[in-house]
Amino acid sequence: MNEISCPVCLDLIPLVKDAVASSASRQAVLQHIRECASCRQVFEVSGPDKPQLNDKRVITLLRRKLAFAIGFIVTLGALIGVGLSDSSLVFYNSIIMPTVGALGYVWLRRKSYLVPLLMLPFVYVWYLCKYLLGGEIQLQVVLLGPLFWGLIYAGLGAIGTLIAFLIAFALGKEDEPNAQIS
Repeated sequence: MNEISCPVCLDLIPLVKDAVASSASRQAVLQHIRECASCRQVFEVSGPDKPQLNDKRVITLLRRKLAFAIGFIVTLGALIGVGLSDSSLVFYNSIIMPTVGALGYVWLRRKSYLVPLLMLPFVYVWYLCKYLLGGEIQLQVVLLGPLFWGLIYAGLGAIGTLIAFLIAFALGKEDEPNAQIS
């Protein structure tokens, strides 16, 4: 029989209540409070046991919230980038669009190729509407202008996706335990 003293039991009670004590410590505290009225009173006064945290559920919830936030930032970044196209700040798109592509890689991992692919029709439709609503009448400008901008922005997004992939690949190689330097 493994009995513990009252001071040890009192030290372990908060750990048992927080569900961080080992199973052996938990059993020792429960056995001790069956026999010791003063420690039992401290145990009961300290409140009910906290529910066990489901780590997988918490991680899944955090990942879902993080994915939503990154998706929002990717969408907002693409909108800001396209919105800057008509201003003197258009050259900031050389930073914004690769960043959108890199965040798209963080967001979608294996399906990150979708970010530049979806950027092409998004930018094309944006410019097509802009040209048509702006009264542009030349068919060549209306059809090829949006395609030109769409390809540029999709290319910049693809560059960002590629850079993020290469960084993740390089960092992943460093974590391998048996990585050999030749």
